[in-house]
Amino acid sequence: MPDARPILKWVGGKGQLLDRLQPLFPLKFNRYIEPFAGAGAVFFRLYNLGLIGANPRLRAVPAVLNDFNGELMTVYQVVRDHLDELIDELARHQAHVTDPDYYYYIRNLDREPDFRQWPAPVRAARTIFLNKTGYNGLYRVNQSGYFNVPFGRYTHPNVLDQAVLKATQQALQRVDLMCSDFAQPLRLARKGDFIYVDPPYQPLSRTANFTAYTSRGFGWCEQERLAKWLARVARRGCYVLINNADTPQVRELYRSAFGEKGVLIRQQVFETTRNINSAPDARSGGRELTVWNY
Repeated sequence: MPDARPILKWVGGKGQLLDRLQPLFPLKFNRYIEPFAGAGAVFFRLYNLGLIGANPRLRAVPAVLNDFNGELMTVYQVVRDHLDELIDELARHQAHVTDPDYYYYIRNLDREPDFRQWPAPVRAARTIFLNKTGYNGLYRVNQSGYFNVPFGRYTHPNVLDQAVLKATQQALQRVDLMCSDFAQPLRLARKGDFIYVDPPYQPLSRTANFTAYTSRGFGWCEQERLAKWLARVARRGCYVLINNADTPQVRELYRSAFGEKGVLIRQQVFETTRNINSAPDARSGGRELTVWNY
């Protein structure tokens, strides 16, 4: 069986930073908590390293994954609990991966009034199909909450990778999956837990805000509330590792929030590639701030 890895493409995913982040992972911790799960790249790396659930004193739940995006968390729940049904649904989609008419038909199903009551495997398969065949792997909704990413026109998209799905299913066993505000999983944090936080980033400009993965958005007030929560759990004795955009405002935000609680803070900047721009040669020059307290 291959290593577990993300089954979705996700804007802001940490795949390209994993090798740089890995030296910052604590080698021993109790539970792993991720309030903004996204594609789960850090979780899967920790799992493959044998660090999830490695503490012999660990309670029943080795990890908590949360995201406010309900469609994303439905995918994780279905992969964990209903994989056979999901594979059947994805097999139906695989025959139409290059058909734009089929794509727009599937995309617009969330306009149906009873869509939220459809079986979870059907909705999860739709999310995976759209993610693999939509433009640039974006997950974006409008203010009404409807998915609005255009067709991607890939040559050979693969929406059904059974080996990866089965490895992901194994990794998610006993993991607590939540769909709530980020504060909810942070309330569960106790001394010795490892918390990795990768929130929607503070935009670098007024036209650079790509955080519409839910219809609520994530503004500066939410950034401030998050920083206060993280300083609070750091003071409890949790290991906290944070990524955000490298801006003077974000740097000062964490210095101030952690300083008020008397918590150690370290900061480092990584150069990254931005992968949103439609022109490949314009996907460069990103800087990300990493903050941790241990």
